[in-house]
Amino acid sequence: MKYAEFEELISAQRLSKYRAACNNNSRKTVSLYRANIRMSQAFLAVLGIFEVVLRNKIDHHYKKHLPANPDWLLAATLPGGFLTQQGCQNSLNKITKAHAGLGGNYTHDKLLAELSFGFWKFMFAGQQFKAGGSSLLAIFPAIPPHHNQSFIYHKLDKINSIRNRVAHHEPICFGPDNTIGTVYARSHFHAITDLLKYMRINSQQLFYGIDGILKEASYIDQI
Repeated sequence: MKYAEFEELISAQRLSKYRAACNNNSRKTVSLYRANIRMSQAFLAVLGIFEVVLRNKIDHHYKKHLPANPDWLLAATLPGGFLTQQGCQNSLNKITKAHAGLGGNYTHDKLLAELSFGFWKFMFAGQQFKAGGSSLLAIFPAIPPHHNQSFIYHKLDKINSIRNRVAHHEPICFGPDNTIGTVYARSHFHAITDLLKYMRINSQQLFYGIDGILKEASYIDQI
């Protein structure tokens, strides 16, 4: 496909940042745009698995530590539930909305899957963490010494930011000065592998066959 046709389909505005970073080289512009898509696709796969692992770890923890209630998410929203405490209203509302959306199809596992990454991130925010008994760091048995739930929250917030960028088709192949660069993508990938390491999970084994992030980052660095 000729560049003019590609630009007409994608739009000159969307390609302008890529074109500027490639010094108006049409071939490199298309290569960078496609490499960014491939790296974003790789991130989606990794983020999807990481999110499932995180929510399952949280789920298993609270099933074990909250008094005899496998439906702890719903219980947390009922009178006396831990998410009825001050400062936890947003999390409570997300459960209530997701539960209402399921209607008669509700099961605990379906509700678990309906809740967003942002919901699980906020389980480590100050109020939610404290309301849940300040015990959730147990899912990170290898967390570095002297690090608290705020450290985990900020790691998750960082991961959430790239998740949102990828979901909204925003580029992840630029540095802060809009030149070609993969420091941003690499640092966010390492935030994921760090958290898995703190869970004592081997990220290379977990992502075997689907992790092309660093491969695409190396390709982008050579454009």
